[in-house]
Amino acid sequence: DDDRPVRRALRLLLESHAFDCKEADDGLEGLTLLDGGLSVDLILSDYHMPVIDGLNFLKALAYRVSGQGVPVILLSGNMTKKMEKIAKQAGAFAVIAKPYDPQKLLAVISRACNRPIS
Repeated sequence: DDDRPVRRALRLLLESHAFDCKEADDGLEGLTLLDGGLSVDLILSDYHMPVIDGLNFLKALAYRVSGQGVPVILLSGNMTKKMEKIAKQAGAFAVIAKPYDPQKLLAVISRACNRPIS
């Protein structure tokens, strides 16, 4: 997410449930981290970001070995049904509207990671 306070809130939520988090300002930085060898079990990405948006990030991720099989959850403050359909066709595990309900987000993350979250 390109919004630092949103990233911080997500990180605090996830770390409170024993997730180790890495952050990127935009899709390009995220791809650079993955290309540099970062291994991840899940990616949360904003749909609308500068440089590389969430949809193009998702498409680029499909061509990288480091991204294959990694569930991606896209978040957006102004998602349309058409955008959601396109994102899911591009491989998004889920698309969640902002502001998000933390418990609902955690439930989706639990399904994506096949891991119970207490």
